[in-house]
Amino acid sequence: MDAPATRATDPDYLRQQYHAPGRLRARLDAHRRFSERPGSFSNWVLAHLKVRSGDVVLDAGSGPGAYLAKLTAGGARAVMLDTSRSMLDAGLKQLSGAVGEVTAVNGTLQALPFAAGSFARVMANHVLYHLPDIRAALEELRRVLRPGGRIVLATNARDYNDRMRALHVEAARGLGFEPVEASLARFSLDDLSLVQSVFPAALVRRRVDAFVFPTAAEALEYYASGPVDWIADPPRDDGHREPLMDRMGGAIQAIIEREGVFRVPKTAGCFVADV
Repeated sequence: MDAPATRATDPDYLRQQYHAPGRLRARLDAHRRFSERPGSFSNWVLAHLKVRSGDVVLDAGSGPGAYLAKLTAGGARAVMLDTSRSMLDAGLKQLSGAVGEVTAVNGTLQALPFAAGSFARVMANHVLYHLPDIRAALEELRRVLRPGGRIVLATNARDYNDRMRALHVEAARGLGFEPVEASLARFSLDDLSLVQSVFPAALVRRRVDAFVFPTAAEALEYYASGPVDWIADPPRDDGHREPLMDRMGGAIQAIIEREGVFRVPKTAGCFVADV
């Protein structure tokens, strides 16, 4: 059975978060600056994808194309697919001067606009938990992957960011807001059986990591990029954001004074399957 719908699938919320690349880039920047584990997550994912020169690769739910420069530098041809035209435009813009070829396609994972067997490699990274019908998306990804191909599906562990989320839940309820269920309740590294129902050979790979924020201000930059909006029926004027930021800032500062930093575990990983 597919995961129940939550705010993670709400069109208004997704437009707010992903219509333009600003908030996503703020989160990516936090990962770059404050991750405890050395090395980039994108390099780790691509090492599992095992792209070869000349491969045609689908980056499904590409966002602003964080993986594309590395794909094309290795001689692959990349197709970036996203529902947001502004995300696709941002991805193409940052690729100016990159080696290789990239095509941008506006579309959804639940009805991919490609013929069967179009791609030697497929990846869908941190996107499946936003889809109303995850299994339908998995079946579409299987359809467009050619025999002998490989797929990588990156997502997070179910307890990803739990420490920040626990503070958020307490702050939200203390201010009279109702926190919503995390996106990861819909699709996490615990969902191997779902992935194997479409890709029987799928394996799960985990990458243990954590945010280490030295100041409350730096943690709040990340919080403001998305987690602050994890409430039901947020005010149209964004009136929830300032009081939540204030309360979270106080809670995080208290932790830093006790522990020296605000450390937030954020284990992620990927499913890998050959067909």
